[in-house]
Amino acid sequence: MKFDKQNIGTICINGIFTKKIDIADRGFQFGDGIFETIAFSKDNLEFWSEHMSRLKKGCKVLSMPCPDLKKIFFKAKKMCKSFNAQGALKLIVSRGIGERGYKIPEKIKPSWAISLYPWPKFPEANFIQGVNVRKCITTISRQPLLSRIKHLNRLEQVLARSEWKARNITEGLMCDDKDHVIEGTMSNIFLVKNNNLYTPNLDFCGIDGIMRNIVIKIAKSKNIKISIQKIKYNELFKADGLFLVNSLIGIWPIRRLDNKIYQPIDLTKEIANRLEKITVINRIL
Repeated sequence: MKFDKQNIGTICINGIFTKKIDIADRGFQFGDGIFETIAFSKDNLEFWSEHMSRLKKGCKVLSMPCPDLKKIFFKAKKMCKSFNAQGALKLIVSRGIGERGYKIPEKIKPSWAISLYPWPKFPEANFIQGVNVRKCITTISRQPLLSRIKHLNRLEQVLARSEWKARNITEGLMCDDKDHVIEGTMSNIFLVKNNNLYTPNLDFCGIDGIMRNIVIKIAKSKNIKISIQKIKYNELFKADGLFLVNSLIGIWPIRRLDNKIYQPIDLTKEIANRLEKITVINRIL
C-alpha cells in the first residue's frame, strides 16, 4: 500500500488510519501522556530501542500501562516503508479515555497515535557554521517527578518559542528559576571547554534526550571527559564552544549566543563525524 504524503494514511490512531480522536481522551483533556519523535529512512527507524526505553520509563513514572510496543513497531515500520522517504515519526501515548476530572480511571486502556511528517530541510550552514541562539525569558519549572521524561505538557516550550520571530535566531535556551541552563526549547545543550564536555544536570527538570545520551556514549567511548552538572547561564560565555542536539537535527554548533561569537571547535566536529557513522539519516538534504 502506497500513501500520498498528504493522505490520511500518514496518521494512525490505535491501529486505525484516521484523524479523529475521542474528545474524552486524557491526552487531549490534560496532556496526560508522553511522546517520542523519531527520525526514519524508509522503514529504518533510528534509535528505536532507545526511544522505546524512554517511553517505557515515562509510562512507569505516570503509573500508566505501556501499550503493545511490538504492535506499534510493526505498524510504524509498515507506515514508514509506504511513506517511501526520509521523514519524522511522532508517537503519542496517552492514558486513554476517561471521565471528567483529574482522577485516574480504575480501568486504563492507553491510546496511541503515529503520525508521519516530511523531513525538515535544515540549512547546511546550521551543521557547519552553526546557529544563532538567545536566552528565553520563560523558565522551566522544577518538578523532579516529571524530569527526564517527554510528557505531553509542553506549554513552557510553546511560550518560550513564541518569544522571538527573527529568522536569524534558530533556538532559545531555557533556564530554571535559579538561572541554571537546562536545555533549548527543542534541544539539549553541551559545552566544550579545554577539550572536555559538560551538559546540564536534569534531576529537577528537562528532557533526557536520546541524542544527548548518544553523544555521552560517544564521548565515553573516545575517552573524552564529560561532566553532568549544574551550569549557570553565565558560564556558557566562558566555554570554548557550545552545541545543540536532538533526534532530528543531530548536532548543531552554536555560532552566536547573545553578543558572544563562538569559533568552530575540533571536538564538536569529531563527535559529529562519529555520530554520522552510526546514524541512518542524511540530515543535510
